[in-house]
Amino acid sequence: MTTAGNVLITDDDPDLLFTLSAQLEADGYDVLAAPNGEVALRLAEKELPHLAVLDLLLPGMDGFEVAKRLKRLGDVPIIMLTALDDEESRIKGLELYADDYVTKPFSYRELHARIKRVLERAWPGGEAEAVLLTLDGGVQVDFVRRQVLRPNEDPIRLSPTEARLLFLLARNAGRVLPTALLLDRAWPDGGGSVQALWEYIRRLRQKLGDDPDVPRYIESERGIGYRLRSKVTPCAA
Repeated sequence: MTTAGNVLITDDDPDLLFTLSAQLEADGYDVLAAPNGEVALRLAEKELPHLAVLDLLLPGMDGFEVAKRLKRLGDVPIIMLTALDDEESRIKGLELYADDYVTKPFSYRELHARIKRVLERAWPGGEAEAVLLTLDGGVQVDFVRRQVLRPNEDPIRLSPTEARLLFLLARNAGRVLPTALLLDRAWPDGGGSVQALWEYIRRLRQKLGDDPDVPRYIESERGIGYRLRSKVTPCAA
């Protein structure tokens, strides 16, 4: 059974957290609810959400830091939720990779509309629930099981880093992603290097059945980075 997507909500107001969770679940979303940043990151490490709604004024780790760390786990769209309405906070939130910004008090209809809009931008056609992607030639990638499925062959396992890299490229298919961005997102602990990235791209090409001399899927842009050339089609798992 497919859903509208997995949404991570983080807010220190238990009543608001409960109400938003119930409303989103009623609209078909799977909700990961967290009262603080530490819990939110633990939940995201277990199951990367399709989108996160983060309150900025959290106890302990604030929403700015949560957003920064969450982006290192994966290319997760983020909506900032806060009582602050000053320009400085808005700009700071957007600089930390926020895709949208909602100021309290707000209506659920407004938040829901923004969630749908951000998800539609992240997954063309609004298929946020898709965890199985189809590339040209019938090659599929199952990000839940971290497997490449090639026609008439046994599943091929992807390492977590390989899956993160391919997910980033798939989310931005047709667009060159700079080497620095890939290193930051695929190696959140800072342990990556240009040589390591090259090696992981080589492994991904091999697992996808790509020709390294004339790549069909992952193309190198000399001196800039990499892009996924193939058309990507999200599918229900």
